[in-house]
Amino acid sequence: MKNFFIPTQKNRYKPYLLRKVALVAYSFIIVFVNSFGGIFGITKVEASTISTANIISLTNQERTASGLNSLNENSQLDAAALAKANNMFEQQYWDHFGPNGETPWQFIRAEGYNYVYAGENLAKGFQTAEGVHEAWMASPTHAANIMSGNYKDIGVAVVQGVLLGKQTTLVVQMFGNLTTQVAGASTTEGTESSSGTVVGNEQGEIKSIRITSPVQSSISTDPSINVQGETANVSGEYTVEISDKSMVVGETASTGNSWEYDKNGDWAEGEHVLKAQVKGENVVSPEISFTMDSTAPLVNISSIAVSKGEDSYILTFKIDNTWTDLRIVNGADTITVTSEDKENITVEIPIKGLGTKIVIMASDVLGNVSQTDITEYFKTDSGKSNIILSIFNANLGDQISVGIVILIFVLLCVEIFVYWRKGKLKEIVGDLFTVGAWWLILTVAIFNGFTGLIN
Repeated sequence: MKNFFIPTQKNRYKPYLLRKVALVAYSFIIVFVNSFGGIFGITKVEASTISTANIISLTNQERTASGLNSLNENSQLDAAALAKANNMFEQQYWDHFGPNGETPWQFIRAEGYNYVYAGENLAKGFQTAEGVHEAWMASPTHAANIMSGNYKDIGVAVVQGVLLGKQTTLVVQMFGNLTTQVAGASTTEGTESSSGTVVGNEQGEIKSIRITSPVQSSISTDPSINVQGETANVSGEYTVEISDKSMVVGETASTGNSWEYDKNGDWAEGEHVLKAQVKGENVVSPEISFTMDSTAPLVNISSIAVSKGEDSYILTFKIDNTWTDLRIVNGADTITVTSEDKENITVEIPIKGLGTKIVIMASDVLGNVSQTDITEYFKTDSGKSNIILSIFNANLGDQISVGIVILIFVLLCVEIFVYWRKGKLKEIVGDLFTVGAWWLILTVAIFNGFTGLIN
């Protein structure tokens, strides 16, 4: 048996488990269990493409396609969803209600969102946002939440971690409404219609064009907003030119009384002054001005600093002074930040009960929300054991891969020691380099899977 592990005269000082045929076998095993292991129940968690923005976008696409209002992302619901996800990981449960009596509503209320209507959807183990959304829509109860006219706001959290012994991605979707007003089908806001009135007089009918959306002096947080409008007494197929501050930005064709221009979601931040004109004719709309503001308050990453006190960590950072709501989500707990200095922020975070995920969440008066993960700034020496813990909690395919890497490392160390004792280390330098390089590449590739990304 020792001939498999230790260099001896019988195996010509080359352990059977370090020979080329063995290396080929190891490579085959690793590729097999990580690519085809699912056939035999050996699962592999792939990188997730799920993000908060994708989930919200898919939800609103589903609602608007059915004539319902779009939901506004709400920082309080975002924080509640993140706290709920962290709580499920910390308490190790997969349910709307936790083992200690936790309810979805307590997380929502804890963020100061005093709802009239509220709801929650959960998902885990999916690889794409589309997969999550399709599964929810295939379930009557989950679809009822997504399509409910009772809701005006939405919050989403997407968190990866080990749940019930398996590496997975958790998605928490929360809905809410602070009022008793039930949202119905989307309608265009009212505007003065005098510019578009069909006027009949002795001179005949007057051609006219007007912009109906966006409305005058409005503020939009959606860069994908379309320009919509109406014409009167313009017959046949015609083309509408859209200009922004006297510069033509695009055109659209129509044959009816209404038209719509899609700028492909790239309206720049700031004020826009729009006009619409029937191309080739002196038919011009009144100007409509609106402001695009889709930028959430931003944390200056380089300014983040954490110092450890006796009972708490002192977190300091800079953030642009447009924020109206600022909170630190510490695991399942939340610290609401109040500061007279809107730019330079200092927060104390208790050492006891420090969460496994810490996020700065900031929103402005329009509801633009940013999330900045600062967990890495609180890592201590105990974090070194997280890789070992993640290995033990990994799927079988990853455990097999790691086992092979460790075995080869031990065999290499034994071989080096034996040849060193015999004074023949120089004789195997080339061979050791080849095997060592193969081992290093394999190790980097495997352990890279344990560093994962949180979307």
